[in-house]
Amino acid sequence: MNLQKRLLTTFVIVQIALGTSLTWAQERIDSLTYAKATIKVPEGCLTESEYQILDCNGFSAQWLYLSEEMVKQGVNEQIFSQFEQQITYETKKNIKFTSQNQKFKGSKYLLVNGTTRIIGFGRVNGIPLILNLGFEKDPKNNSELTEFEKNFISF
Repeated sequence: MNLQKRLLTTFVIVQIALGTSLTWAQERIDSLTYAKATIKVPEGCLTESEYQILDCNGFSAQWLYLSEEMVKQGVNEQIFSQFEQQITYETKKNIKFTSQNQKFKGSKYLLVNGTTRIIGFGRVNGIPLILNLGFEKDPKNNSELTEFEKNFISF
């Protein structure tokens, strides 16, 4: 991987691990674009862009689209590895889940601050992506998810 790709990958990994991104505009965002799906943002939820929800009653979500070339090069595994090195967690569990009725594989982390992070890789509408979800409380099944959260994950 050339230096430019490494720097970009490192920047993206840091952004995903920290759950932050750059702010370009401050207007209210009413809907999210998730792999060709449009998801209405509930009232009172804080968005950063149409690709990231910062806080929706203790839930956060961000996703990173990957090219087929990046998948072939194993960038998704590199991002998972670097993500794990940048968080402090008590437990890790490998999980399978669905997002928009598509299969994902990933890990669920119980962080030392009591919150939960789920990071997974899969395809939605044929688009490969890494999904990074945050929860104030550890969701154990679908009944513990809101309808909004179910746009991103189902067990």
